[in-house]
Amino acid sequence: MHAILILLNIPVHNQFIELILIIKGGGNQVQSGSRSVAIAGWPRLGRVVAMTAIALGMALPSAAQAASCAAANEESALQVRVLQTELMVAALTCNQRTDYNAFITRFQPQLSVQGKLMQAFFDRKYGSGSAKAMNGFVTRIANESSRRGMMKRGLFCHEATVIHSASKSVDPAGLPAFAQSLAFTSLHGVTPCPTKIAAK
Repeated sequence: MHAILILLNIPVHNQFIELILIIKGGGNQVQSGSRSVAIAGWPRLGRVVAMTAIALGMALPSAAQAASCAAANEESALQVRVLQTELMVAALTCNQRTDYNAFITRFQPQLSVQGKLMQAFFDRKYGSGSAKAMNGFVTRIANESSRRGMMKRGLFCHEATVIHSASKSVDPAGLPAFAQSLAFTSLHGVTPCPTKIAAK
């Protein structure tokens, strides 16, 4: 079973705990340390096991270093992944696993569609290096979400609660537009294509 490994710093009772998260591709679990936490529906991330630069002592490419820009549908896919990652981190940081699982169940078909678009984006930009680049991207945005959670945990958890509440009235097909409406999803680090030269 394929997996991606992410290092996160999680604030717990005014202390920071470094967690090693192992997200199993195509499975239903996120493992943290020696214990397993049920997290539903993480999309398949490919054949390569990715680790952070700290874990491997080597640099992972940033999505912002891509040679060209993201078309509108590709940017939407990136924004959806940033949203999903934010809620995954909140599930662990804020004990919102039930809400996260409900979100994944409700939006699973659209998450699958957007995941395939994101994979196609990295394939197009990085060719044979796409798996490494995409895993680096996923690690980077997870650490960015964790950083915001560490800085202002109360606000971070409150905003995640608001997102979960608002998402209940969103039609599943409207997930990309919903993600786009959230300011933090623009932190994907990829330059959007100008409309007139957007990739087809």
